Amino acid sequence: MTRVLIVDDEDIARISLAEILRLEGYTIKAVESGEAAVETLRKEPFDVMVLDLKMPGMSGIDVLEAIDEEAGEMKVIVLTAHGSMDTAIQAIRYRVHDYLLKPVMPENIVRCIENAVTRTEEERDLPLSQPKIFRLPGGAMLDCSRREITWDGGMVNLTPTESRLMEVLYELSGQVISHADLVHACQGYRVDNEEAAKILRPVVSRLRQKLVVLPGWDEWIKNIRGAGYVLEL
Repeated sequence: MTRVLIVDDEDIARISLAEILRLEGYTIKAVESGEAAVETLRKEPFDVMVLDLKMPGMSGIDVLEAIDEEAGEMKVIVLTAHGSMDTAIQAIRYRVHDYLLKPVMPENIVRCIENAVTRTEEERDLPLSQPKIFRLPGGAMLDCSRREITWDGGMVNLTPTESRLMEVLYELSGQVISHADLVHACQGYRVDNEEAAKILRPVVSRLRQKLVVLPGWDEWIKNIRGAGYVLEL
C-alpha cells in the first residue's frame, strides 16, 4: 500500500486532499507544519510527500533541506500558491518529482502521485551497476556507491547530488562541463545554463567545504565563468 504524507498548514486544503487520496486507496498521514513533517519522516517511511512550500515557521524548502540525507526513495510533490523562479530552482536542487501551482485539480495531484510511484518502481527494477571507486590525489578514494571519500584516518560523507557531481566531473576530468549538462546528469532536469549555474553554486560550495580536509586538496573543482565546471587533479 502506497503511503503518502501531506504537509499543509491550511486545514481545509489538507483535510480535503487527505480524504480524496484515501478514496483513491492510498494510506494517508496529514500534518499541519514543517516541524511536524520532519518529526514524522524521522519515525515513519513514506513513498510520496505532498508538500506545501509557504508555511509559518519551517517552510517547505526548510523541510527538504532537513530531510535531504534521509529521504531515500521517497518522491516529493510540491504544491504552492506562491511559485517563483527561485523556489522552482530550490525545488529542483532537492530533486523534487513535480512542482504544481495552487489551485490544482485533485485529479492532477492523483496523476502526479501515480507517476511518482511508477518512477520509484522503475528505479528499483534497474540492474545494479558495478561500484564506482576512483583514486584521488593524496591517497583518498571516492566511492560513489557508498557516497563517501575515505583516506587513512579520515572519511567524508557526500549527499547523492554531491556524489553524482564528483562522479561526472571525475569521469570527464580535464573537460569543462556546462552547468546545464551537470544539472541534467546529477538530477535529471533540463534547465538553461543560467538557471543551472544558480542551482549548482551552493552545491559546489558545500562540496568544496567538505573536500578541503582531504590530503592533497588543491582546489580541484574549477569554475569556468559562464561555461561550467572542470575537475583538474
